[in-house]
Amino acid sequence: MWQSEKGIVTGTVRHNDGTCIVRIFTESHGMVPFIFYLSKKGKKTSRNTLLQPLTQIEFQTDYIPTEALMHIRDPKNIFPYKDIPFNPIKSAISLFVGEFLTHSLRQEQSNIGLYNYIIQSIRWLDGANEEDCTNFHLLFALKSASFTGICPNVDGFTPGYFLDLREGIFTPLPPEHQDFVDAQLSFKIASLLKCDLNNMSTVPLTRTERIAILNHLNLYFRLHIPEFTQLKSIEILQMLFG
Repeated sequence: MWQSEKGIVTGTVRHNDGTCIVRIFTESHGMVPFIFYLSKKGKKTSRNTLLQPLTQIEFQTDYIPTEALMHIRDPKNIFPYKDIPFNPIKSAISLFVGEFLTHSLRQEQSNIGLYNYIIQSIRWLDGANEEDCTNFHLLFALKSASFTGICPNVDGFTPGYFLDLREGIFTPLPPEHQDFVDAQLSFKIASLLKCDLNNMSTVPLTRTERIAILNHLNLYFRLHIPEFTQLKSIEILQMLFG
């Protein structure tokens, strides 16, 4: 039975010349893979633009939990972005966010709090000034993890502490293993955790620090999420911010 659904596109994989598999984090069912039939002629080719990362769509689906791939029909863009597709900084950030969500939420079920956070955050990114967005990808990765229970615990943090990436806690002494963040960058990460979208730019970060934190976070999620991988979009962000 076909039903109405909303979701945000996180990524696609080409299946053959006429179809692709699109992963959508849906409002009702969490992360779901759909089979998407590509348009090749005429005005209908504009339908393919719905596959861009972070597109917010409404569609019909015959959702069947036991099926490997769901079907989708009548997809519509419900929030066309005004700046993300045309701003190279925001476009690169959106590629990272889409790839991050694809891998971090691979098995995620319905999570309305997380869904709303993603929607609100991306809409904020689209409307924000470019200079206010340089820390967005870092804050987004950290804050979205709080909805899935793997966010580093900042309670009791004191300047000079180290972030233990394996345990997800800040400690007064470096752990015996090598998977930790030095005290200076740990302070910056803890500061970001205490921010929101409207004041995250108050955390001063150099380009080198942003890239270092990004790589630490990639390792952190690889340690805590099964099948999480090295994100390819990090290279693009390194070129822009590094």
